[in-house]
Amino acid sequence: MAGTPDCRNRNIYNHTTKNLKECFLKYEHRLQKVKELALQIKDGIEKIGHFIQQTTQTVCPDCKNVCCISKHGYYNYEDLVYLHALGIRPPDYDFEKKDEDTCQFLSESGCSLERPFRPSNCNWYFCDSLLEFMEKMPDYQEFDNLLGKVAELWMEMMDEFAQVSNHV
Repeated sequence: MAGTPDCRNRNIYNHTTKNLKECFLKYEHRLQKVKELALQIKDGIEKIGHFIQQTTQTVCPDCKNVCCISKHGYYNYEDLVYLHALGIRPPDYDFEKKDEDTCQFLSESGCSLERPFRPSNCNWYFCDSLLEFMEKMPDYQEFDNLLGKVAELWMEMMDEFAQVSNHV
């Protein structure tokens, strides 16, 4: 989305989350459809989560070039709209980490954030090795169809949010 704030900056992130919190409180009724779409997105992410987990737990442990780095672990503006629509408070960040440092949410057992609440840069990135493995799985087509549906819902949610927020 063009013109959205760079939420990798501490001050902009804090300002954006504060403004979104106020917006969702003040215009709760007008943002009802955004909230409904966010719930559908969450449900969709949960449906495909098992497939993603199954493939990542096979491919990722042997990876020499780990994708879970700080650069991918930040929420963008759209992610923050989604989280606020769900009534979720975004986690605190260590804004001092370098882009190539290990993501602050990566633990010994994988990501410490539940899949539906991860930053989209992290949640929807599939490296070549992972994608090649996924495409060979029998459930890949169903996964790909559901992923497409989630992406459509995401765009619809942001369009709806823009319509409401541009008229308040």
